[in-house]
Amino acid sequence: MKIVDPQTATLTNIEVLSYFTANPPRKSAAAPPGARNFVPKPDLRDHCTVVTEIHNYVDRISPHLFDYPRYTQEGQRPLTNTFQQPSTDQQEPYIQSTEPTPLDKAIPALIKELLPFSLTKAEVMMMINLGLGLKRKEKLREDEMETDKGEENGGEKEGEEEEEEDDLFKDQPIMDTVIEDFSERLNDEQFVSIVTIMRKHLGKEESS
Repeated sequence: MKIVDPQTATLTNIEVLSYFTANPPRKSAAAPPGARNFVPKPDLRDHCTVVTEIHNYVDRISPHLFDYPRYTQEGQRPLTNTFQQPSTDQQEPYIQSTEPTPLDKAIPALIKELLPFSLTKAEVMMMINLGLGLKRKEKLREDEMETDKGEENGGEKEGEEEEEEDDLFKDQPIMDTVIEDFSERLNDEQFVSIVTIMRKHLGKEESS
């Protein structure tokens, strides 16, 4: 991904993360011996702080972004650097590949399929940022796991069906706040279609 003109579009959180991951900070010039109040040129200290805060935000507040389709080039590992300043050992920026990542293909395809629902750009962007409708990894408590093991096979199947049904609508209250006049613009069938499209393009299992 390459930003041609930063003033022409708004980026989602995952696109910002992708850009900073592909463009790690370069090493600033070292201060000469005996220099006081030295300011390196270019001064990348604020840039390093921004990169650190971006990765910390994603890691603590929006970890679901890491489950999106791969946003780095093949062989490049995502950088988290949680609560740490990014490394500045690199002298020159990485040469970016021109090959699109799976995320580069997923977002345009997602937007195209959502067009019939007449959602605004801001609404779609918030849905992507929040990962609305996507499956999330939830750790079961030990007592819940023991209860599940004690159930009969028929009861387990029925519970799984109910859980799947509830899972589709678990983000509906949030969607109601993101999409203006949600209940008037979309019915339950359209909501399920939107969730299905979100999972198709941004869900790791579905998009892989």
